[in-house]
Amino acid sequence: MAPHSTEPSDEPASYDINLPYKPAASTEQGRKKSKPTRYSQYLPTWEPTFFPPCPEFEFYDPALRADKEKRNLLGGGAVLKHISPKMGSELSGVQLSEMSDAARDELALLVSERKCVVLRDQDFADCGPADQQSFMAHFGKPNYQPVTGSVPGFPGFHIIYRDGNQAEIDKFFEHKLTSTLWHQDVSYEHQPPGYVMLCMLQAPEVGGDTVFADTTEAYK
Repeated sequence: MAPHSTEPSDEPASYDINLPYKPAASTEQGRKKSKPTRYSQYLPTWEPTFFPPCPEFEFYDPALRADKEKRNLLGGGAVLKHISPKMGSELSGVQLSEMSDAARDELALLVSERKCVVLRDQDFADCGPADQQSFMAHFGKPNYQPVTGSVPGFPGFHIIYRDGNQAEIDKFFEHKLTSTLWHQDVSYEHQPPGYVMLCMLQAPEVGGDTVFADTTEAYK
């Protein structure tokens, strides 16, 4: 095994190690070399998909339709637990795949109030990209970020895939002491996304944690 060099590389390093750095996975050969996964249909592809500038559009927030008491969402044994005083809640006893339209409206209201809502033990990951996209379409127009690999036929999916890019990670740590990074999701757009879903398909037992910050409270 060649010794690991401690000298900084002259090659530029990317400072966002959340991005997938394995374009080879977009080919059949790259897919065969990938580690086994239950979710092979989500292995990222880099299709030549381009979108024209998005014109302004009318958006009606589904939270405005919601029952403020959230009877459809919180009835039937659902448990809501706040993670911190002003941001973040965990909702259990609910399956996203079984939600009615009224419950989805109330989920939108809950997200608007709490900024981030966590739902564990879901069968949602196994529904497939078509059903997942249909679910999110209830909350508004899809937003496309053609900067990473996506699911074939579903360019609205933003795949965070970590396999086979150890060299990129090593290069990253030649310049950085920690992988802790902060970013804001497309807040620069004229009409940024109002609702975003992050679905964990497969993960190691430790590491890779995502932390959310309330910039409204930070501003105050």
